[in-house]
Amino acid sequence: MDIQDFEEMFNQIKINFWLIGIPFNEPKLTIRYFIFLFIIITVALAELAFFYSKLSVENLLELTQLAPCTCIGLLSILKIIFITIKRQNIIELTACLKRLYEEVTNSANKWELIKKDIIFLKYLVKYFFILNAILIAVYNFSSLILIWYNYYTKGVIIYSLPYAVLVPFLKDCWYTWLYKYIHLILSGFICVLYFTTVDALYYIMTSHLCSQFAVLSNELQALDESTSHCLRDIVIKHQYILKLSQDLEEIFRAPNLFNVLVGSLEICALGFSLTMGNWAQIPGVVLFLASVFVQILMISVFGEQLIRESRKIGESAFLCKWYNMDKKSKKTILLLMLRANKPQKLTAYKFSVISYESFTKIISTSWSYFTILKTVYTPPDNNYEQVK
Repeated sequence: MDIQDFEEMFNQIKINFWLIGIPFNEPKLTIRYFIFLFIIITVALAELAFFYSKLSVENLLELTQLAPCTCIGLLSILKIIFITIKRQNIIELTACLKRLYEEVTNSANKWELIKKDIIFLKYLVKYFFILNAILIAVYNFSSLILIWYNYYTKGVIIYSLPYAVLVPFLKDCWYTWLYKYIHLILSGFICVLYFTTVDALYYIMTSHLCSQFAVLSNELQALDESTSHCLRDIVIKHQYILKLSQDLEEIFRAPNLFNVLVGSLEICALGFSLTMGNWAQIPGVVLFLASVFVQILMISVFGEQLIRESRKIGESAFLCKWYNMDKKSKKTILLLMLRANKPQKLTAYKFSVISYESFTKIISTSWSYFTILKTVYTPPDNNYEQVK
């Protein structure tokens, strides 16, 4: 397969940043950014108001059914705000990764080493955007299908909205309903645009850094006494890639924290709805739950990959023919091995490391919340019997 162009892989990210109102090569935000943020914040506040109006033990099942949409909205807002703050860091890191990638693609052997990962990344990002676009379109336009179904079967128009919100006006008139419906579906698309762009950017940058570690490991393992003079350049490049990894951690530590916290709540709420809700809701809940699982799992996969590839530097240093080198080279390799024993990590703002272990912790935490909810919740029929 032909060598993938770096700009081609980043093209969709740049388009999304432009749509959001954060032009990739311009320091200023556009008016569109503030309009979109206002739209999604107003919807999030309306959802929170509805959530607060229903806040009681008797409505616990209904609240858990509403929680995922509200959580995703808040998660998208928080993630895009922190990414906006770090946009200059993103531009600088992208430029550095581009230079390193072009160096790799100039060598056929190096390209063969990372080709599979880059091709996988290309298709992952592509279908990640497509899948989420389809899911939000189905969710947004399901209300129209429901209205048509009620009119066709009952002869009555029942105005329904895709999201539960508290509004200061009646929704029984077609013009007020249409205004709110357009407002909500715009918010839904903006929400998906926000979190898919941030997550895809995370996948791309982390994958490129892992590729650089893999190339460096290969160069290091091939060293012998005749090529020991290249060791200095390898050490400098290793330090440079470590710095880029720290920059990546600084950019994504806040979004990762929100993913961990909100992800636990979403899985808990969806699991509770799945076990305690009615059968008609199962398909939607399962789809939503699978989407949340995949999102958190993919973040953990790339975090684990960075740990693994950065740790391989030490293993590759040990596997090279260091025993035939001079004393200075042996000392340099030993220092390199000691540094590689502390792998690069992406964290949730230093609270936890993003890895397979963190994924299992999220599931464990969600299960703890789930058991608490089941203990607290009493079905309405039981409440009625207790009153009698």
